[in-house]
Amino acid sequence: MCVRKAKAARPQAKRPQATDAAVEALIAHLRTLPVSERSSCALAAASRLIEFAAFELAGRQSADDVADLINCAARMDFASNDVQATVPGETIRMPQRRLQ
Repeated sequence: MCVRKAKAARPQAKRPQATDAAVEALIAHLRTLPVSERSSCALAAASRLIEFAAFELAGRQSADDVADLINCAARMDFASNDVQATVPGETIRMPQRRLQ
């Protein structure tokens, strides 16, 4: 889990419908991308959103929580780059054992 401590069940603030619509539009856009780009782009967008949230929460949440979010964003960014670096269509093969 990205955030170190999960908060106990607390009432969630109602998200504005415009935000939900924007997220759905982003997902719809991601689905239009070539399959080889979808995961990388989704991870990059998630990374940017989590980083944005972390900086918005700075000063209101504990430094540990904000640091955990920034770390999570960085890991997602690295994952995005790793996924992007793989060759599309490349299959990963397990090394074959030599029979002796």
